[in-house]
Amino acid sequence: MRAPTYTPTFTPVEAYHARFTAPSGPTLGNTIGRVLVAGGADLNQMSSIHAAIQALTDDTAGRARALQDKAALTNLVDTHAGLNGGAAVATQPQALDELTKIQAAGQAALGTPGMITAYDQQIGPALNDAANQITGHALRQAGVERQAVTDQELQSAQQAAASAWQDPARFVQGLDTVKAIAAGQTGNAENEDDRAAVVRTAVGGAVAKAVGQALAAGEPEFAAHIMGGWGDTLAPAAYQVAVARLGQAAQTQRMASIFGEAAGGNAQTAGAETPPPSPDAIAISAPTGAAVHPIAGGTVTALDGAPDNATVRILHPDGSSTAYGGLGMAAVAPGDLVTPGHVIGSASPVITLAATSPAGDAADAGTLLRNAGGIGAVIGQADTPRSWDISAMRDRIAQRGDLSPEDQVLATNFAVRRMTADQAQLAANDAGAGRSIVSLFAASPDSIRHAADLPADLAAQMSPTALARVDAALRGAAQAATTPAPDNATALRLELLQRQSPDIFSQVNLAPLIGTVNPADLARIAENQAAVATGQDARDPQDRRTAILDAVAQHEVMNANSLPDEALPAIQNRADTLLRLNRIDPGDRTTIGNAVTDAIQSQIGQS
Repeated sequence: MRAPTYTPTFTPVEAYHARFTAPSGPTLGNTIGRVLVAGGADLNQMSSIHAAIQALTDDTAGRARALQDKAALTNLVDTHAGLNGGAAVATQPQALDELTKIQAAGQAALGTPGMITAYDQQIGPALNDAANQITGHALRQAGVERQAVTDQELQSAQQAAASAWQDPARFVQGLDTVKAIAAGQTGNAENEDDRAAVVRTAVGGAVAKAVGQALAAGEPEFAAHIMGGWGDTLAPAAYQVAVARLGQAAQTQRMASIFGEAAGGNAQTAGAETPPPSPDAIAISAPTGAAVHPIAGGTVTALDGAPDNATVRILHPDGSSTAYGGLGMAAVAPGDLVTPGHVIGSASPVITLAATSPAGDAADAGTLLRNAGGIGAVIGQADTPRSWDISAMRDRIAQRGDLSPEDQVLATNFAVRRMTADQAQLAANDAGAGRSIVSLFAASPDSIRHAADLPADLAAQMSPTALARVDAALRGAAQAATTPAPDNATALRLELLQRQSPDIFSQVNLAPLIGTVNPADLARIAENQAAVATGQDARDPQDRRTAILDAVAQHEVMNANSLPDEALPAIQNRADTLLRLNRIDPGDRTTIGNAVTDAIQSQIGQS
């Protein structure tokens, strides 16, 4: 069978054209092209989304860093705000530089321009605010510093003017300087009245200081003169205070005058003279109540005519003697040991000086006085501390018929305060000098055998009565065959007193105990006394001995009864033996207290 014959429906030319002409319907090429076009549009949209995400990420990172650095800026501003005066001014450039460094470090830590842009947008205002705060604080503190310098300049001028209160010309010149400085500070004053008020206040400050210095120097007349000339520059309150102080100072001065007159024997006539007791004696004019000193050291051998018109006789080491007559009140007693630094009494308007040679013949008192340095060697200051006869002083003030009852009360109160203060000062001097003497003796007992071996200024610090006791103690120690045993009754009682009554302990003069207490014990007690006197803790070691003494002191306080002094060494030794044998730690205060109680019972049968 023959195959069917294919008959084309178009000519070969048409077939060629059909092959190379794009079909009018969908084809594979057409479809791929369209997909590519559509995909390009989607890709463009995805790129925009990615860019938006990146921008948001950059903004977040930049803001986060900015927030972190804002905290650093706040800390820096707070730190600078805590500085005052010149410190704030001096550190302002460094603080501003630190701001720049914070910003630079923040920018360097960020990875993209977008982050940096976001960071700068947030940190910029904060940087400006921080810089303004730091600069503003520095400017304010510069003003404060300038004002402080100006105030100091004014205060220095006020003090300089006040210090010249005794020299009217210099005082006026100083006030003019104060006026000029104060006037220069009134540039911001609104009107002339305000400026005048500033100047008046500044001058008033100098005047108030001058009045205070005059009163402190005991010159109320000068203070009153200053008040009369410039008192109107003081503020009303300051003026009232100054007037009150003037009145008080005048009254105190008057009471002091009455006291001095009583100390001098209530002499009514300053020019009255007591005839010298012998042709060889001389009369010495003196301010009533002034201190009288001997021209040489020695021992007081007699006191005649006390308490009125007293005469003090002193035997000197070379056998010569001097007598000081016409004393309003004596400050020594027979047996006292004196040096030229001591006060032997109070001066009446005229005192007498007589002298004898070692052979007992009359000596030229005038020559002796000149050799000693003149009247200044005998007549001292009115306020020099001395021993007083309080009863005699009260009687003399009470006998003043020219005083009103009120003035007598005021004068008596003044006298009691003055005499009490003198006694306290002398006791403190005795205690302090005693500690020094004990230290010298403990260091070299063989070189100090009597008071004459002591430094002159140290001996003069002690009262005449105490110095005599020290001299006797030193002589006794030099002649003693043996040295006192450690921890004897006297030493232990002093250490108990240290624990129970520190105030009384600090006032004990230890030097007269030389020869009765072991030198090492006495030196340790003196060291503890010095610590107590200055408000410090005693330097006792924390050992068994200290714990035993603490327990003994507590036992006496708890039982309100002092143990016999002679039993103290045995109690201390027995307690120490008990603790040592049982190896008790010094910190075990309960066991130590029980051991001390047993020791006390064994010695004196006390429960």
